[in-house]
Amino acid sequence: MNAGALSSVTRLNASFLAGAAITLAFLAVAVLSWVWLPYNPNLPRIPDRLLPPGTSGHWLGTDKLGRDVIAQLMKGSQTSIVVGAGSSAIALLIGTVAGLAAAAGGRWTDELISRGADIMLAIPGVVTALVLAATWGSGVLTTVIALTAFFVPSFTRVSRSAAMAVLKEDYITSARLYGRGRLFILARHVLPNIASVLIVQFTLYFAAGILTEAGLSFLGVGVNRPQISWGLMLSEAQNTVGVSSPLAIWPGLSIVLVVLGLNLLGDGLRDMLDPTLSRRRG
Repeated sequence: MNAGALSSVTRLNASFLAGAAITLAFLAVAVLSWVWLPYNPNLPRIPDRLLPPGTSGHWLGTDKLGRDVIAQLMKGSQTSIVVGAGSSAIALLIGTVAGLAAAAGGRWTDELISRGADIMLAIPGVVTALVLAATWGSGVLTTVIALTAFFVPSFTRVSRSAAMAVLKEDYITSARLYGRGRLFILARHVLPNIASVLIVQFTLYFAAGILTEAGLSFLGVGVNRPQISWGLMLSEAQNTVGVSSPLAIWPGLSIVLVVLGLNLLGDGLRDMLDPTLSRRRG
């Protein structure tokens, strides 16, 4: 292997490993928060209000009502998992089915699905969330539905494009000559060959879901107490900036780190699963 290829692989491994480490740490904290929290993140403790970071028993301090910051960050990781992973997974399922149907269903099916995806893409996710919040009320479920509707067209386009490229391969023609049905070809040949693209897309939209949910909660149309979100913590910390600025730093830093980790993981996976790079390694 030449020096350029070795350098590329080294960067690839660094990106993947860094992203995987951050993502696994995030998932570990979220799982732990479901079974244990150091304090009740919604219970006010007025005598302990605005304790600074480093205080014994409250290592990241407390907010204006005396609620422990670490407990709130841990609880907020649950919301990030549910909203980010939930909306991305549902969009992945719906978008993949729609994309495969568009790629293999003929001209009119393709046109119908593609134009439907274009229409959905023209409606911003924030607008969808605002409408749903005004209709059904804000919350985790509303946010998941809004983000799913926003993500589905992208997954549809990606899966359609990747599937159409696979369907042009010679072995697909051979499978048809052997009398293989359309569903068999999609399940046996197409889906496994586009899975890597969809996995990378999932990690990137997982990050986008966390970031978008934080923005919606900051605006007051996402998650509200007793549910906790990092974006909600940022919103509540506005009134204490200058008095206890770290209250805004911790949730903001959490969002940045997790989104960065997921993007690094997605970039690393994309490079690892890229056929061209695989041939270079060989």
